[in-house]
Amino acid sequence: MKFLYIILALLVPLNVSYGQETNKSGTTAAQFLKIGVGSRATAMSGAIVGLVDDATATYWNPSGLVGVKKITVIANVTDWFLDVNHQNFAIVFPIDGSQNIALSATILSMDKMEVTTERKPNGTGTFFEASDISIGLTYAVQIVDFFSFGITGKFINQNIYKESATAFAIDLGTTLTTGYKGISIGMSFLNFGTALKLEGPDLQKSYDANPNNATNTGVASNLATEHWALPLTIKVGIGWNLISNTNALMWSEMHKLKIGIDANHPIDAPEYISFGTEYGWHNTLFLRGGYSYNDGEKDYSLGTGIRWSVANNFVLNFDYAFVNYKRLSGVHNISVAIGL
Repeated sequence: MKFLYIILALLVPLNVSYGQETNKSGTTAAQFLKIGVGSRATAMSGAIVGLVDDATATYWNPSGLVGVKKITVIANVTDWFLDVNHQNFAIVFPIDGSQNIALSATILSMDKMEVTTERKPNGTGTFFEASDISIGLTYAVQIVDFFSFGITGKFINQNIYKESATAFAIDLGTTLTTGYKGISIGMSFLNFGTALKLEGPDLQKSYDANPNNATNTGVASNLATEHWALPLTIKVGIGWNLISNTNALMWSEMHKLKIGIDANHPIDAPEYISFGTEYGWHNTLFLRGGYSYNDGEKDYSLGTGIRWSVANNFVLNFDYAFVNYKRLSGVHNISVAIGL
C-alpha cells in the first residue's frame, strides 16, 4: 500500500495541472540537452531516475553514479532525424567504495549546409556548420547506506555559422533506497544555469544615424539578440526491484525484473509520465520496454542488451534501443560500455 500511495502522490499533481497547461514550446534554447542518452534508459522511455546505477547517471541522475564499482567507459550514439548525429561519452573513476567522479560529453552535429540568401535562394557556394556541445564533471557520494547525492557542473556551447552562445549549468540528484520490498526513489534537477545569447561577427554592423549627411561615416554597432533560458527539468522517479538476488520483493539468482515510473516537469513542455521495465536473464541478456504518457512527441520504446563478463575483471555491455516518435520516424540508439 505504501508503494501505491507514492505513485498517487506523483500522479495527482500531473492530473491537476494538465487542464491548465499552456504551450511553452520554443521558449528555451539548447534543446539537445533533452535528448536522452544510453540505450538502457532510452529503451525504458527514460523511466530510470530511481534505478540508474551505470555511467549514464551523469545525464539522468548524478547520484546514481555511486552504483558504478569500477572504471567504466561508455559511448552512446543516436541516429537522430535528418542526418543529425547525437553522441554521448562518459568515463567514471571510483574514488573509494562510496565516492565516484566522472567526465562526460554530449555532441550534436550535422553535415555542412549551403548558405542561401534572398537573391541566391539556390545557394551562394559558401557552406556553414552548426553544432552543440556539453561537457560535464560529475561527483557522487554515498552519504549513508540508504542515501546518495550527486552534482554535475556543465559547460554548454551552441554554434551556428560564425555565431555562438555559451552557458554554464548544474545538475543535482538524490537517490533514497527505502529498504522496503526493493523500492528506491530518485530525484533530479537538470540544466539549472545561465542563459544563452548568440554573439559573433555577423551581428556587428555599421549604423548610419544620418544617411542624408555625406560626411557621416556611421557608428559601429551590434545587432541585439535575446537571452534564452536552458531547458530546466525536474524529475521524480520510483524504481522497484521486483525480482533480484539483492534488495528485491522476490529473490531469484537467474531472473531480474525492474520497473521504473518517472514524473517529468520540463519548463518548456507539458508534464508527462514515463513507464519502463527491464528483464534480465542470468545478468547476461536483457529485454526492455517503455511508454511515455502525455508526451507530445514520443510514445513507446523497445530495446535489448547483452552483458559479457570475464571473471569480474572485464565487463562489456552492448545495448540497443528504438524509440517511436508520433509525427516523425523512429530513432535508433546504440550504446557500448566497458568496465575495467
